[in-house]
Amino acid sequence: MPNPNTYEFYQAYVTNVRDFLLAETEIRRIINRSSKTGKSTTVKVQTKVYALLYSTFSEANFMKMILTPHGFDQNYYEEILRQESIQEKWLKCLELAFIKFKTHSKGSEVPNKILGLRKIIEKYVVDPSILRNKLAHGQLSIALNSKNTNLNPQATNQIQNLDFITVYKWFQINQMLCCIIEDLIESPEKAHYNQYYTKFQELEGFISRSKDWTLESKMQTKSMKRKVPHLTVK
Repeated sequence: MPNPNTYEFYQAYVTNVRDFLLAETEIRRIINRSSKTGKSTTVKVQTKVYALLYSTFSEANFMKMILTPHGFDQNYYEEILRQESIQEKWLKCLELAFIKFKTHSKGSEVPNKILGLRKIIEKYVVDPSILRNKLAHGQLSIALNSKNTNLNPQATNQIQNLDFITVYKWFQINQMLCCIIEDLIESPEKAHYNQYYTKFQELEGFISRSKDWTLESKMQTKSMKRKVPHLTVK
């Protein structure tokens, strides 16, 4: 497990993750209400705030995961943090999480599991972090390349077409993904064995069900068609 002195850091990230999820709910409510009342500018602005919130939440949830008690030894924890990029940190975490598990697994089991989780990490954690970096560095509408020497039309298109349904899916997938990896870190021979396939199927099922969700389809749901009551000022 990590150094006992880091337990207070784990507790801090538990609090941070909880408060991030409260903030996520509040921003989603603002966006939903603004969508129903036709406030397109508010929806557009809050969606970018929502995307920034997701990326910072993802970082906090990752730290909570690798600091989980009875999980990684301190040297593993430090090795993960030595990696330079978000992608390298997540993939190193995945690699180390499977080390103890390998001695009790079938030959093809580990590579298949790693491949499936790696694809999800790259698509739903790493790719959004690239977009977050653009927004965090002042590129709210028009993106530049990594060296700030030219415009980046592809990233600009991603920013301008970002919708809150996509960000909502990022939040859900991140939580389900971290839950799977945390089981592997803390209890590879018990919780992981008992719950991995069920949780992974739930994750794949959500990804499959939500792949065609759009802002337009969201507006057709009963909750979004219901009129917003007018407030009476007394």
